[in-house]
Amino acid sequence: MTLSEQIDALQAKVADLKSSLDASRHETNEQIKARVASAKAKAKAAEETVHGRADQTADQAQTQWRSFKADTSAKMAELQGRIERKREEHDVKAAEDDAEWAEDNAAAALDYAAWAVDQAEVAVLDAADARAWAAALAAASPPS
Repeated sequence: MTLSEQIDALQAKVADLKSSLDASRHETNEQIKARVASAKAKAKAAEETVHGRADQTADQAQTQWRSFKADTSAKMAELQGRIERKREEHDVKAAEDDAEWAEDNAAAALDYAAWAVDQAEVAVLDAADARAWAAALAAASPPS
């Protein structure tokens, strides 16, 4: 897949994310639960792809990815447990707190995604620069 195709795919994922959020506002709790299960399955599949690529990336990016993944997994497990307990208790205040916590967690994940896109932009431009430099050197070299 070319860099341009990867960027197009990322843009499509972001559009799907926005559509998913908009659609969830008009869905029942059960429909949203089904959407969450589907999203988790897609995220797990993407994680395996990213993990395969991570073997080829810099140590810093791997460390940041692992840290983010562990942090997010822990937060999501905690959130799911809290939501299930509070649903049983029917505590409106606690449910509101959980919703705010979940929104904050989503905002943090989106912030990380934005940071990752910024890092990807730098990497893409570095790749374009390296390719242009290689082409310039090849053009300046006498034929062998």
